[in-house]
Amino acid sequence: MDNNVQKIPLDAKLLSYAIIELNISRRNVAMYPGDHPLVERSLNNAFKFLKQLFDIRSVITLAIARDTLIIDHYQLDKKNPVFTDFARTLSRMNIAFLTLKKGLTKDELYRFHRFITEKAEDLSVQNLKKVYAKYSVTHVDVGFVDYGKFVARGYTPAQQSQKAPLWERYIYGLVEGTLQDEAIADEVSHIPPEMLARLLNNVSERSMKEQSYDKVITTYMKSSSENVFSGQDLKRLLTFIDNLRPDLKKRFLSSTLKTFSADTASTYQAMKNMSVDDIEKFLDTVNKHMVSIPPVLVDLIEKISYSPEVSSHEIYYEEDITEDDELDLSSLAAMFSEEHTEKADVKKDLQEIQTLLEYDASELRTSEFMEFENEFNEELTEKRFLQILLELMVSRTVTEDNYKAYVKKIREQSQQLLSIGQYKQLLDVLRILELNKKQRRFADANATALQHYHSKEFTTQVVESFKIFGRQFKKEARMLCAYYGREIIPYLLDALIAEESQSVRRYLLDVLKEFGDKIIPEAVKRLHDDRWFVRRNMLYILQDTDTREVRESIRPFCNDENRKVSVAALKCLLKHRDHYAIEMMREHLTSESKDVFEQAINLSSSFRLTEVVEDLISLLKIQERSGDDIIAKIPVVKALGDIADPRALDVLRELLSSKSIFHRKMLDQLKREVYKTLPKYPHELVNDLVEAGTEFAKELFKEESAHVRKGESG
Repeated sequence: MDNNVQKIPLDAKLLSYAIIELNISRRNVAMYPGDHPLVERSLNNAFKFLKQLFDIRSVITLAIARDTLIIDHYQLDKKNPVFTDFARTLSRMNIAFLTLKKGLTKDELYRFHRFITEKAEDLSVQNLKKVYAKYSVTHVDVGFVDYGKFVARGYTPAQQSQKAPLWERYIYGLVEGTLQDEAIADEVSHIPPEMLARLLNNVSERSMKEQSYDKVITTYMKSSSENVFSGQDLKRLLTFIDNLRPDLKKRFLSSTLKTFSADTASTYQAMKNMSVDDIEKFLDTVNKHMVSIPPVLVDLIEKISYSPEVSSHEIYYEEDITEDDELDLSSLAAMFSEEHTEKADVKKDLQEIQTLLEYDASELRTSEFMEFENEFNEELTEKRFLQILLELMVSRTVTEDNYKAYVKKIREQSQQLLSIGQYKQLLDVLRILELNKKQRRFADANATALQHYHSKEFTTQVVESFKIFGRQFKKEARMLCAYYGREIIPYLLDALIAEESQSVRRYLLDVLKEFGDKIIPEAVKRLHDDRWFVRRNMLYILQDTDTREVRESIRPFCNDENRKVSVAALKCLLKHRDHYAIEMMREHLTSESKDVFEQAINLSSSFRLTEVVEDLISLLKIQERSGDDIIAKIPVVKALGDIADPRALDVLRELLSSKSIFHRKMLDQLKREVYKTLPKYPHELVNDLVEAGTEFAKELFKEESAHVRKGESG
């Protein structure tokens, strides 16, 4: 009975909601104490959906491959950021799969979340098993990645973990013969057939030994210690072979037939429980690739055909018996034991297909049909329900009791709106509440509702939702940020500081920069954080603001021990030509540190600092002692060219007229750079230099002038 339950397909929508709520509750458990209302509420929501799933199926197994969730051989949508976020959380704890079992309690779910959000330093399988055992989660089985099952070939276990996901290792280990533990077959048998085919399609044919094909087939079909394979395994095998590249299909088909012939008892039991269509499809594939069927297998098919246990009118499909009074099983062996050369007459079929393709069905999509289709769209129905509630809230006939009921209902839906990134609908709710507040309607109800939407807990949830859906719904997220204004800035900054994902940090930085000068007070507060990257990020944000009022707070960081922080501070101040930063630049231009000097040259060029032109000219006047001294002047010439201050032209004339016997090639490189920068200066001031130059110099000047004009027009 239990086996039948496991084969019932899960409701995709219900599963999606369950994972969304699991991810929300996981985040809340990580952020708040166990008795916090948000933790309780999110656990209740997750538990509610899980309970509905357990009513369909008593055991639910999720496999994890990097940022992908897999259930029943199917990958869940990788474009869904919630699925990706939850998968990455599990992957960080080296979890390869988890099995949720009926009887799971809310307390166990809470303890499971505590485990996956724990910041463990030792992520070895042995330690993770010990730690997980302490949480006593009896209704969630967890399978961890065990890299010790592989023979290292030039990589440490840590390096191997970065090279490929778990299933890739299992397959490559089988192909290369590096697996040490045969028990791994149980986990290999859980790989979806499409994914297994994709992994093998990426393996070079030269890496595949003859025994590799047999080993993969045997391991993949070995679902228990009692049988080599089952009927269900055989069906998965058909899907696997269908997805292989052509050159691998024949080899794996041969290995499959060899495996079948090696254990005829299991093959017989498996084929008895398969539909004729599946057997026919398999044998058709064998025939198509001209793979010879071993005599023992031909005899077995004949045995099935004539077996009194299997009526020629009863065909098994999954666990249900259906009737087929047209197909004679006894003909199967003869049909596929020798080459079938009869060609079908496809002309008539092609004509019918062409007629269907040319048929214009657009007229069938009438407005009545579209209305009927939309009526059963669950997402659209929920959206319309919310819209109706909002319309009722602005109605002049609504009573205060009804208004409060509507507000309560919408508040319950707000969490769901955040969990799927529906910021526009949430913004509509907030605008209606603000409108009624302005019109002094139902003051107490509006005040209570707005207090909730502006609370620390809810605003934190908004930012957490941005981290998942913000990049997908950028415009709507910006509109919601504009509504909250300064109020949401501290939450965004705190989220930026705590975030580990580089892509999410980049997104949060972009959001914060849109607040302009409003962000200055909160960013300055966080400049004294002990962590260098926090200081650097705050200064990075401040670069696009008017920092003249807070320059005294920024100046000390120009001398920060971390170079990234000090450079970021200089950029903030140089934007407004702060005299303190200018003096720092002069010091850096005379520094003996190559890194400090080069950074000063780059900043002088980027900000076109006319204040340091004389300092740069002095560097060009220094007498060269070697070819390296000449080459070192090239970046100085480039910086002066970007600044384009006419004061530099005299020293450039001197360089162009200079000569050297021992360092001629280096000097020619320097002169070439001078000619490349001349078009950036006023033309009337450099014409004499161009005319006095060689034909090559004139041509170079002409090319660079065209580049400069193009850059100015672009």
